[in-house]
Amino acid sequence: MSDETDITISCKNNVRVSIDQWDDGGMWLFLQGRQASMSTTLTRAEAKQLVASIQLILDREVTA
Repeated sequence: MSDETDITISCKNNVRVSIDQWDDGGMWLFLQGRQASMSTTLTRAEAKQLVASIQLILDREVTA
C-alpha cells in the first residue's frame, strides 16, 4: 500500500478534480476547469458527509 494520498480524476470537458489529505484527518478538494479553479478544505466530518451524499446519488436507479 502506498502512502500517496493525492488523487486526481480527469473528467469530461477538461475538468480536473483533485483530493489530498489535509490537517487532522481532513481533506483538500480542488476543481480546475478551462478558465477557473477553486479549492477548499473539509474537516473529516464534512468529507464523510460529502461521500455519503455522493453515495446516495449513485445508489439511485438510473432510468434512460
